[in-house]
Amino acid sequence: MATSLILLPLATASGASTFGSLANFDVVNDTGKPAYGFEIEIEDSLFDHPGTISSVFGYDRVFSFISPDPGAVVRFGKPTIDYISGFGARITYGGTFGGVATPSAPFTTSGESCWPGANPNWQLTSCDHFGVSTYGAPAKTTYSWLVDTGGGTLGKQMVGVPVVNFSFTPPPPPPVGQPPAPPAQVVAAVQPLDLGLGPQSNAFWVQMVKTTVGDNVDLNDLLAGNHAGARPEIAGLETEIEIEWQVLQPGFVDEVTKSVDLNGDPAAVWKFALYKYKGSFDGEGLVDPSPEQFPVGDTLNGFVGDFVGQQIAGFIANEIAPVPEPGTWALMLAGLAVVGSLVRRRT
Repeated sequence: MATSLILLPLATASGASTFGSLANFDVVNDTGKPAYGFEIEIEDSLFDHPGTISSVFGYDRVFSFISPDPGAVVRFGKPTIDYISGFGARITYGGTFGGVATPSAPFTTSGESCWPGANPNWQLTSCDHFGVSTYGAPAKTTYSWLVDTGGGTLGKQMVGVPVVNFSFTPPPPPPVGQPPAPPAQVVAAVQPLDLGLGPQSNAFWVQMVKTTVGDNVDLNDLLAGNHAGARPEIAGLETEIEIEWQVLQPGFVDEVTKSVDLNGDPAAVWKFALYKYKGSFDGEGLVDPSPEQFPVGDTLNGFVGDFVGQQIAGFIANEIAPVPEPGTWALMLAGLAVVGSLVRRRT
């Protein structure tokens, strides 16, 4: 009985191991108001306790070439993480009215400039960089700027940068004497967010970049730039891989996906960059990227608007054991107490 009580919590922790999802993203403040903070809200009761979030950009990772303070890489400083029983988690950057703010303005450079490791003048821009890594994929995650809603009260204004959703298909074991099974495949998908501004205001061009990586990645690696602290196998991924353009529009084009065969590699990285759509619409409000509207030789010239933001996401196919839940620790301690009692009786 004592042995089974010890093995039970260990089996629970091991059974809870899952695949890792990571996301770093740049987002432009196009709200028309200064933003006094930013919020990442994870709406999933499985993530309502410590041990389910493995890392947060600006919270627990140190960039020694910038500062020993993790919060130095975010204009709002170190964020707070609140776990809400039965709901999920809320990560808040800043949130003080009249304090540090992200200005609202167009941003013409596509990423790589929204944190101090990429641009020494990053605080003058209207773009910021955030990120969160979880054990597994939450059911719903939303991003919001915290802006003045009147009378000095801060409210949320959701942003259009979508979360990347992953689906993983491991390779089945091949039958004896048969050729090897197809490689493991990961599919990354983004869905448009209805910001309540009408379909024409929510239409975006999506530029996609994907690759496989020969090592596990973490949030520090998903910065997409060749900075002093980057690992050589991660830095400059976009120079090696495929790039495409697709339209993403709520109610019409409801998903953009990109799959990749891992081919034995343990991880993969995607970058989804979003730009406002400036082309024409049909009678129903649907984007109309018909060939006749494009200039000869340049199908995107004049139809790609301002940079909105980009999501740089990683998926680790290796199983990662998360921190055991509080109940698991309690069960483990109870098992050890029983063992101690039995030992004392036997003595």
